[in-house]
Amino acid sequence: MSQSTATTKLGRPKSQEKRQTILAAASELFLQQGFTNTSMDLVAKAASVSKQTVYSHFNNKDDLYTAVIDAKCKEYRLDASRLDTCDAPLGDVLNEIAHQTISLLQDPDVIAMYTVVIGEAKNNPHVAELFYRAGPQQSVQTVASIIAKVKPQLTQFQAMSAATDFFNLLKADFHMRSMLRLPFELSHDQQQTICRRVCRQITVLLDECQQFPTIEPHAR
Repeated sequence: MSQSTATTKLGRPKSQEKRQTILAAASELFLQQGFTNTSMDLVAKAASVSKQTVYSHFNNKDDLYTAVIDAKCKEYRLDASRLDTCDAPLGDVLNEIAHQTISLLQDPDVIAMYTVVIGEAKNNPHVAELFYRAGPQQSVQTVASIIAKVKPQLTQFQAMSAATDFFNLLKADFHMRSMLRLPFELSHDQQQTICRRVCRQITVLLDECQQFPTIEPHAR
C-alpha cells in the first residue's frame, strides 16, 4: 500500500472534510457579508462544492449558521456534550470554562461576528435570535446544567441565574471595550485574575443558595 493511500484511509472521511470546508467558507462569508447577504449558492461557490452537497450537510441557512457558531465554541472546548459529561469538581470545571470563555471573547472572529450581528439585528432580528440561541444561551444552559448536578436543591431558574451571573462577570470591562473597538486585550495575569475572582464569587453565591430568588421575578 502506498503512503498516500494509507494517509487517505487514516484521514477523516471525505464527507467530514467537505463539511469542514463548507463551515470554513460559510464562516468567512457570514463575517464579510453578514447573514442576510450570504446565500447557500455563495457558500457552495466559496467552498468549491455543489449546492446539493451543502444541503446534504445542512438543512438550511439557519442550520449552517448555527453550526458555524457551534464549531467556534468547540474550538475553545466549550461544547455542551463534552462539558455535560465532565466529572471533575465544580470549581475546576468553572475555572476551565472561565479561561476558555475569556479566550473566546478575545478571538478577532468572535468580536467581528458580534459586530456583524448587532449591525444586522435592526433589520433582521432573526439572525440575532439565532446567534443568541447558538452561542450565549447555549453556554448559559450548559453551565446551569453543571451547577444543577452539584446543587440539586436549586431550582432550574436559580441555576440559570447563577450561570448567567457567571458569564456576565467574566465579560468584565474588556468585552464592552472590544465591541466599541477600544483597546481591550488582557494579559495572561489579568485573565487569571478575572477567572479566579469570578469563580470565587460564584462559589460563594452557590454556597449561599438563599441569595437567589426562588421564583422568576415576573411569574404570577
